[in-house]
Amino acid sequence: MIVIGNDSIGNEALQTYLSREFKMKDLEPLKYFLGIKVFRSRHGILLSQHKYIIDLLNEVGMLACKSSDTPDTENVKLSTLSNQILANKEQYQRLVG
Repeated sequence: MIVIGNDSIGNEALQTYLSREFKMKDLEPLKYFLGIKVFRSRHGILLSQHKYIIDLLNEVGMLACKSSDTPDTENVKLSTLSNQILANKEQYQRLVG
């Protein structure tokens, strides 16, 4: 469980309560969680999956693959079938109402 907030007294009270109900320990400032790196600054918290993606690409043998900007090209059909929804926000909104 991750407890995050800008009220240190409230965070501590919550952790005290939870520790009475559940077996837990405080691991101090969070650095990694489920493959997500956590960066803190005075502006807030940034979450990055860079290491997870690098490890995943390495595992599947695609570490040397070329990157691509996202979103990719606009108005590209998702399917060769003519009755499929296009990757176009306006057309999608007209179809779904």
